[in-house]
Amino acid sequence: MKKILISLGVLFVAVCAFLLISRSMLYNYDVFADYEYSFSAEDAFITSLVLEDGIVEIPALSRSDISSFLKVRVNGSSLSRMIRPSITMKSGDRTEVQYFEHGAFGIRYLNITNLLGGSDSTLSFEGAHIVVSDGPVELVQFENPELDQKRVLILAPHPDDAEIAAYGLYSEHNDIYIATVTSGDAGPFMYDEIYDEEKEFAEHYLKKGEVRTWNSLAVPLLGGVPPENIVNLGYNDARLRAMYRDKDMIAAGLYTDVSDMNTFRQQNFSSLADGLVGINNWASLVGNMKYLISEIKPDVIITPSPKLDMHSDHQYTTIAAVEAIKELGIREGTLLLYTNHQVVFNERFPYGEEGSVISLPPTPRGSNHFTRLYSYPMDRDLQRSKIFALDAMNDLRLGTDYRFFGRAMAQAFETLWMDLTGKNESYFRRSVRSNEFFYVVDVEDIYEDAKLAEL
Repeated sequence: MKKILISLGVLFVAVCAFLLISRSMLYNYDVFADYEYSFSAEDAFITSLVLEDGIVEIPALSRSDISSFLKVRVNGSSLSRMIRPSITMKSGDRTEVQYFEHGAFGIRYLNITNLLGGSDSTLSFEGAHIVVSDGPVELVQFENPELDQKRVLILAPHPDDAEIAAYGLYSEHNDIYIATVTSGDAGPFMYDEIYDEEKEFAEHYLKKGEVRTWNSLAVPLLGGVPPENIVNLGYNDARLRAMYRDKDMIAAGLYTDVSDMNTFRQQNFSSLADGLVGINNWASLVGNMKYLISEIKPDVIITPSPKLDMHSDHQYTTIAAVEAIKELGIREGTLLLYTNHQVVFNERFPYGEEGSVISLPPTPRGSNHFTRLYSYPMDRDLQRSKIFALDAMNDLRLGTDYRFFGRAMAQAFETLWMDLTGKNESYFRRSVRSNEFFYVVDVEDIYEDAKLAEL
């Protein structure tokens, strides 16, 4: 019996050591560092408050079109290094949960947007393996961009990016256009049980691009976007940076050597596609951006943040859009910047579980430029709808291995392992939240080099 207890004790220590080491390797930045944001009093409403015994009184709001964040100091417990810490925030019958890095310490921002607007102005905070320090705190609030009666163009580098970033927003507004830049004909070799990787490599990626192009044109219909307002430009996945660096290059598929724009573009059913011209190069991309912006005349453009979103296609989608806007001489309007690949922080941000709130990310490279922050609320029904939209995107689901018992079991164990090690990067966990998060930038700012460099 004694030997069994000793063995169990050794096993317990080994498991704890494994969890501690694996958690410490999840982050490529200092989790003890403060999040560093500087807010202009011209763009933010900043109020000094006091948190006492985990409770703070929020000034009554006379309007609901405000995004609100509370600047606090947190201190993770010793257990937070192994168990992800979280804070449950309550106001009356409203509840939100926000998660943090393992071992989080220092200044953080709590997203309290969805908790305000009711009759109760008292907020309470209860930490799980983390404490919110009593004392002075700052309420930082931003006026939301006006979207009613506005025309919105969403730029998606790949099929599924519009849904990941803004399905909630676009499904609740009427005048929405979605332009997907690439076919999605790259990425992992997902369908190895259908295609022979040695003999049918190119065929696999042509089919993948075809299916994902169809996804990009069909899935927005679930969110009520009219068919006429949906278009895929048909460029090859993972090639935009190379096109930018070599303006003379006519790009071909990364894995297919196919450069004919009509390969994927022919699936379009909107008359918008009739005006798409050019070959697979940078000038063509900028030219087609100019065409779409001129034709659609959007008041708001939703597009990735080149500084924060570390996927090159995401960066160069916005760089092309900025070039197009400048060449057109447009100075009015709003950009809403999103980020789906925060590799500089890691691909697991935002942290925590599905349904929790997204707040400001870490700032290991410094803050990006924005005028305001925008937290778009998503109730439970809207989150459910977003799940179905994401599930309709073939590339976001597991492959078709589920058709075979052995492969299905392997997929199940892989999913379990990702959860146990904290390495679950699924967009179902990361983007099905109680809000969608955007950085608001005035179009006028892209004409200032210093601000443009920080977008």
